[in-house]
Amino acid sequence: MSSPESTENPGFDTVLDFHIFEPHDDEEDLFYKNKLVALVEGEITPQQAATEIDTFITHDSERLYKLHRAYHFVPDTLPDEIRRRLPLPHGKDERELGIYCPNPGGHIEMFMHWVFRLGSAFPPGHVGQDRLIAFLKALRDLPRHKIVTVASPSDNKVVEENMYTTLEVWPMGGHWLLLQMVAHYEEQAYLYRLYAAKRLPPTEIDLRLRNFQSAIARMTALDLIDCGWLSSLEGILPSHPWYPDLNDPEGQGLGEDQGFRWLAGWIIAGAQWLLRAEVGRYVYQQCLKREKIVERSEMWSMERWRQWKDQFAFAANEARVGVHAQELARLALQKMTDYEGGGDAIAGGDL
Repeated sequence: MSSPESTENPGFDTVLDFHIFEPHDDEEDLFYKNKLVALVEGEITPQQAATEIDTFITHDSERLYKLHRAYHFVPDTLPDEIRRRLPLPHGKDERELGIYCPNPGGHIEMFMHWVFRLGSAFPPGHVGQDRLIAFLKALRDLPRHKIVTVASPSDNKVVEENMYTTLEVWPMGGHWLLLQMVAHYEEQAYLYRLYAAKRLPPTEIDLRLRNFQSAIARMTALDLIDCGWLSSLEGILPSHPWYPDLNDPEGQGLGEDQGFRWLAGWIIAGAQWLLRAEVGRYVYQQCLKREKIVERSEMWSMERWRQWKDQFAFAANEARVGVHAQELARLALQKMTDYEGGGDAIAGGDL
């Protein structure tokens, strides 16, 4: 697999820096991060990565449960090295002893941050992206089982023996563990929706947005994680508050074409929800379910489908968005017509 390349002057096929390792990473962070990097680099299979991560979370949660329960209810069963440090000084709690509540959901949310971040590094259709998607599918295919976790604490924070419950893994799909909020965090903290477009794509920020959108579009269409409400298609609608004033001669101080340069990046990113056949068909089927959106959180409707066709038609004939955005706009428009006619629209799905 291609290694991350310099992002000073990236091309549309550039694999971007993973931006995954940080100075404060602890042993647990490094376990997940190294495993995910090994996955995308092809050193381990998606099935191996899924099994090893599932095993780690299951065993660690069981270990923490036994320690936590012993500390609060049967302290005589604690390991000698912990009992020798009891009682704790005033103002200290069990965390001083390395005793924490079991929290498998927190583990899952943590490594999913890095899955989404890695998703921003790989171009659409790249084997690295394919391996991330295959990893999530491999998690879903694991035998269902339950992992011990802690229930929500009572208001007075009294530790009760019935405070433990279980989390079933890995159903994936829909809004399981609200993992779409992890995607939202990564998008907001790392990709930035609002930015000054100093030049036409490809810039690193345009490429990361495109790559991220391609990855979450596949996750959504495959019913792994529903990230539809994060689709960049919304941003290309003239009614959207982020849509630029294309007639602004100042362009935020960057010239009159700044709005077109910004729109080009979003046209390219939004097209990722239409270019792959399985994703584009999913979007069309969702749009068929309602004529207009009612709730702000809704994304898909036939009214918007028609508006998106209008916007792609506009971009396809607008030289100021650049040749690449024009080409993808034409291709997206053709595929939308194919989906309406029941065609597969398979060719040219990874751009």
